Amino acid sequence: MRELRIIFLMLIAVVGFSSCEKVLDVDLPEGVSGIVFEGYIENGQFPYVIISRSSNYFDPIQTAAEAIVNSLVEADSVFVEYDGNRVELPKICLSDLTPEQQEMALELLGFESFPTGLDLCINANFSMVGELGKTYTLRAYVEGQLYSATTTIGNTVAFDSLWYKDEIPVDSFGSIWVNLTDPAATTDYYYVWTENLTQDRGMAPIDGGPSFGDRLFNGETIAFSIYQGSNLANDNGSGEEYWWFREGDTVVVKLGTIDQGVYDFWESVDAASNLNPFSSPTPVFSNFDNGGRGVWAGYATTLDTFVCVK
Repeated sequence: MRELRIIFLMLIAVVGFSSCEKVLDVDLPEGVSGIVFEGYIENGQFPYVIISRSSNYFDPIQTAAEAIVNSLVEADSVFVEYDGNRVELPKICLSDLTPEQQEMALELLGFESFPTGLDLCINANFSMVGELGKTYTLRAYVEGQLYSATTTIGNTVAFDSLWYKDEIPVDSFGSIWVNLTDPAATTDYYYVWTENLTQDRGMAPIDGGPSFGDRLFNGETIAFSIYQGSNLANDNGSGEEYWWFREGDTVVVKLGTIDQGVYDFWESVDAASNLNPFSSPTPVFSNFDNGGRGVWAGYATTLDTFVCVK
């Protein structure tokens, strides 16, 4: 009876609002301009950072690629410091690279390709690679202002085992299940990606929350399922098939350990991305100082190549 009463009140509200046709002029708030960083360093991979300027939520855009290019900011200089070393990350554009380097850069950035006529520029150093157990500080001078952030590539943790479960037998849709034994002596945070070689889908964070901590299972062995990785840059899928694996797929599963600052950033991004229009604003954490936004993230990663068979 209570539910019927609520529905009845909602219908009255709808009828009442529909009978009013007053035109409202709403002054949309101006966005707060700021420098945004998206930087990564991983064991065995070169470091790179994308520097952009935040834009007003209500500003019109043409395409995602054009929005990215138009928001990019050229830094005065960018450096990575570790163990007494200081390595420059110069400005590098796609047009300056060989086809092989372009393919590698686009894969790391989450793009299958980039529109002709648009040039994407980042700060990177192909001759430097991340190492396990190292702490890296990024220092960027942008428009006369110094911004810095520190991250660590810690120790790797690998999945104990992986297996495929046929969740929807009629359509041969399934998920990959994993066993993970968490180290007992430390507080650990994780991040998971997948790459589907059979479906030609690049490495991307898994759907449903790729970052998680061990607060509820410290020192224990847990089992959980993972679904297809997705990337907003190339997300053109729809329906159930897009999120499930298929029997026979060859999949690369990547597990990374991250520090708390990186975990806090991704958790806040995930929370802010799942809000409805009536929710209270959720701030996004950053590990940058001096008003910088975004993240400088270190990952200690391991890879498993797995064939989806029952």
